[in-house]
Amino acid sequence: MLAAGGAASIGAASGFALGRSSDATEAATAAPAPTPAPAAAQAEAAGIAADTIDLGTVIPVHGPHQAGVDTRPALLQTFVGLDLIDPSRANAEAVLRLLTDDVVRLTQGEPALGDMEPELAAVPAGLTITLGLGRPFFTRTGLTDRIPDPLVEIPAFSTDALQDRWGQTDLLLQVGADDAVTLTHAIRMLTKDLSTLTRVAWMQQGFRSAAPAVPGTGTTRNLMSQVDGTVNPTPGTDQFDEVVWVQDGEDWVAGGTVLVLRRIRMLLDTWDILDRETQETVIGRRIESGAPLGRTKENDPVPFDETDDKGLPLIAQDAHIRVAHAQTNRESILRRPYSYDQGMVDGTNDMGLLFAAYTASPADSFIPMQERVASSDAFNEWNTTIGSAAYFIPAGFAEGEFIAQGLVA
Repeated sequence: MLAAGGAASIGAASGFALGRSSDATEAATAAPAPTPAPAAAQAEAAGIAADTIDLGTVIPVHGPHQAGVDTRPALLQTFVGLDLIDPSRANAEAVLRLLTDDVVRLTQGEPALGDMEPELAAVPAGLTITLGLGRPFFTRTGLTDRIPDPLVEIPAFSTDALQDRWGQTDLLLQVGADDAVTLTHAIRMLTKDLSTLTRVAWMQQGFRSAAPAVPGTGTTRNLMSQVDGTVNPTPGTDQFDEVVWVQDGEDWVAGGTVLVLRRIRMLLDTWDILDRETQETVIGRRIESGAPLGRTKENDPVPFDETDDKGLPLIAQDAHIRVAHAQTNRESILRRPYSYDQGMVDGTNDMGLLFAAYTASPADSFIPMQERVASSDAFNEWNTTIGSAAYFIPAGFAEGEFIAQGLVA
């Protein structure tokens, strides 16, 4: 996001703040989301040769961590919230076993058992399927004493306008791929196979641009055209391990992480009224390059202590990147922003950001950062958070095991 030096902010322009309630808040009944274009078509539209996206990519499914966190972000990602129909421990174990079998098959380009359209599973397209467990999963199944310490309650912040329909669920499926058919088929098989044990509470579809925001970088642009994802820990580094992975606990806990999912609606109609200079002052970065004000490159250090020729701070006191800046490495998070577009609702565009924050300790990172953002971020005027949920992503699993086996077996 737009944070500097390890900063981890929420949302747009490499950071999307939690927004203030507005008349533009999402209506109770929204139009269905358009189906995203296939990855190859997205790439071609962005001027990228379609053959640079390898739809034959297979992501390893076994290992110390579930896939979908430290892997390359997929072009398309859908989050599916599920609730147990009968929250017995036996049913909870059945869900974990059945889901694991589907995950192992589908992510490797193989059809799930009983798949009536096996051809649709033949293109893996970098498919990852990641399971998350919400606090209600533990409380409803009589496993309250097994809730991992990092999975704390995420409070409603002062600028939130949360809607129940995007709220907490027992389970989360995070499904990502570079092809829409592959993604859609995987979600259909997963929800169908779990339909006697769970019910779908919500489904949130997101997408990323196939073209990088700045050539040679891994950042993308959100629907405000802001460079999103500038400061992120790099997988495989000590910083990433400290920021993202839980280090201690049971075998299904250590190697896991906490996902905080926020649905952030962009108030584009009022944002578009601002001239570009004002927009950049609000954020603290140039829109075209993503560079901090007073600098030329996206990853240049942010000049928090410098002033302009009038003696004013280059980065305003309430600029998004200053407020959201991580105070310590422990306060950093891994940010994965995905845009969403629900079409027109009540005469205005309903679009925004699905902001996925992965952290070893939201109490030390996400929560204090968001408290600052809610209290003093100038950007709050142009976005509002309408959905919030948190899940523990269990550690990975070995061949012959199932996800979170140590929790229920």
